[in-house]
Amino acid sequence: MSITKEVEDAVLDAGRRLADAGWTIEPIDDVPLLRDAGEVQERLWLGDGFPALADAVARDGDPGAQAVVDGMRAKVAAMPENVVVASLVRRTTLTRAWRLFLAEYPVLLLPVSGELPFPDNLDMQGAAGFQRVWDAQLTMRALPAMGLPGLVVSTGMVKDVPVGVQVVAGHFREDLCLLAGKAIEERGAPPSPIDPAM
Repeated sequence: MSITKEVEDAVLDAGRRLADAGWTIEPIDDVPLLRDAGEVQERLWLGDGFPALADAVARDGDPGAQAVVDGMRAKVAAMPENVVVASLVRRTTLTRAWRLFLAEYPVLLLPVSGELPFPDNLDMQGAAGFQRVWDAQLTMRALPAMGLPGLVVSTGMVKDVPVGVQVVAGHFREDLCLLAGKAIEERGAPPSPIDPAM
């Protein structure tokens, strides 16, 4: 997954904050098949009943929902008939791999998105804009497919744009997400006051 330098810096900064709080930090070059999990999620979302979904979206007239339908139409057309059953089997395999990984590394810091927040409505500005958003938000699509708990923690601002990290733990270990999130927040700069004019 490609990430911008600002996003990478936020993840590294969050790791330093955890180290300062006494956590043992290890850089990890690879995690179990995140892209496969993202594909499982999109197949489960869209692999059954897509024509009815597309009709409902067209009737509703929501441009954001229409951008998703348009952006995924070709992928859905190429899905096999047994896509849901095959995806459920694949999800079981991926979930096992993630359970084993998180038994060794109980907390994982990941980007929330590969990029800083996008310009408004980028996903509705053609196929390239949609794909850019879709690709950058892989972690937000992949991890829920396996039911893993996650927590987004702000690490600060880059110019006038917020940036943060995603804290992920094993099943039923929301407590670890909260403990890590608290340690990250406590060792950061005080939050900027919210401007009511914005």
